[in-house]
Amino acid sequence: MTAQFGTLEFNRALGSDPTRVFTALTSAADRMAWGPPDPNSVVIIEDQPDPAPGVRELSRCGPRDNPYVDVATDWIVMEAPARLIYAETLSAEDDVLGCSLAVFELSPDGEGTALKANVQIVSFVGPEMMGEFEGGWTHALDNLAKHI
Repeated sequence: MTAQFGTLEFNRALGSDPTRVFTALTSAADRMAWGPPDPNSVVIIEDQPDPAPGVRELSRCGPRDNPYVDVATDWIVMEAPARLIYAETLSAEDDVLGCSLAVFELSPDGEGTALKANVQIVSFVGPEMMGEFEGGWTHALDNLAKHI
């Protein structure tokens, strides 16, 4: 299968200050609350080191009854509360499904935050994974807005 590439861009006006948004983007407890890619899925982050540049975090996601997708998150840049960059690799049963590089820029917007996210994605399993990435990111960022 040939790799497929794409770019997702998101802008959100969030009702909390940049420090709170940055915390929600990096805290395991917050990410488990807002991060699932759809209403029937979970994100499980347990017994992992605190995010910091150079740290690799391992988690799982997927359907509530079978979170079968392994996620390796590599934290790259953490400039609280303005910029966050990390890479994720998704795999299942030792097959790499896809990778993403997420760049978040946060700026004050009145009493809230203007969030700009650019996500570079690659699928190794076909076009359906590209749709999974887009749907998952859209749902998760909508959840983030509600969460904070």
